[in-house]
Amino acid sequence: MTRPIVADISAAALRHNVAVVREHAPRARIMAAVKANAYGHGVTLCAPVLAEAGVDAFAVASLEEAEALHALGLERPICLLGGPFDADEVSVAAERAYLLVIHEQRQLQWLETRAADAALRLFIKVDTGMHRLGFAPERLPALFAALQRHPRWEVLGLMSHLARSDTPDDPFNRQQAGVFADAIAHVGHVTAGQHSLANSGGVLALPFTHQYWVRPGLMLYGLSPFAGRRGSEIGLQPVLSWRSAVVAIRELGPGDWLGYGAAWQAPARCRVGVVAAGYGDGYPRHLGCGAPVTVAGQTTRTLARVSMDMLFVDLTAVEADIGAPVVLMGAGGPPLESLAAELGTISYEMSCRMQMRVPRRLVS
Repeated sequence: MTRPIVADISAAALRHNVAVVREHAPRARIMAAVKANAYGHGVTLCAPVLAEAGVDAFAVASLEEAEALHALGLERPICLLGGPFDADEVSVAAERAYLLVIHEQRQLQWLETRAADAALRLFIKVDTGMHRLGFAPERLPALFAALQRHPRWEVLGLMSHLARSDTPDDPFNRQQAGVFADAIAHVGHVTAGQHSLANSGGVLALPFTHQYWVRPGLMLYGLSPFAGRRGSEIGLQPVLSWRSAVVAIRELGPGDWLGYGAAWQAPARCRVGVVAAGYGDGYPRHLGCGAPVTVAGQTTRTLARVSMDMLFVDLTAVEADIGAPVVLMGAGGPPLESLAAELGTISYEMSCRMQMRVPRRLVS
């Protein structure tokens, strides 16, 4: 018998969320972020649906991710958001016609060494205030003078990243957009005009950041980029439904201890379900003892400590037997955003936690 844990991935929700991007940024092209295995959802399942839904390109974090995506044969441009990490990657990227984001001088030296006469399509990353990656704006004129020595290198546009789009009212968003606009004014005329600034928060709440390309990530999977708000509250649909089942039931008397470390003691007679899911699957250990969970369509809570492969749920007031379906998080269960808030983290991390041993299954 197959272990009952599975991650259901909704194709309908993916298509809906792409439509939400189109609604908010109707004139922009969509570069869908599918890095980190499509934010944990499974790139081999999600990317074909996203392509069918009409996204115009994909964005990944590494050459390895690009190669896995290329193997799917989706005929969409693939952008390496971090550019090449060494000179050897330049040759592969040139052969595959990947779009490269260049953010430091060393990468340009690799291009000179390995692809001086190759046809390349590049974005130039500009540091507009996040101070993570990118060229300082004042360095752009000299940089573009060097780039123009290579007629087969096409600079598609400038790219930058918003640091505070999760708080749309923060004035830093307009400050970054202003720096980006100034950079375009100085060097945009020697690019193809395909600039990109907006991430999910920018798409949803900052229309002044919309350029030729928008780069939605989290919102494609139905999750909110805004603290304190769920995706369902802003018109998105959750793509993930992380499911398992009750595999054993225990009847505890008053004073009985449960699980590792005898960390939970029954205050009265109670009924406990054992669920096939644990921190080895990516379910956070710190969600033991009180986190919401849905069993047979009824909301209950976890008990005691989460084990590597199992966790406990309170069935005292729940009508459920062995085999009863369990939704750990996502559609039909607790929202990822709520569980992330309980842990003091973000939904990005929650969705990326799910381990590869959890099968992903595409559902309509």
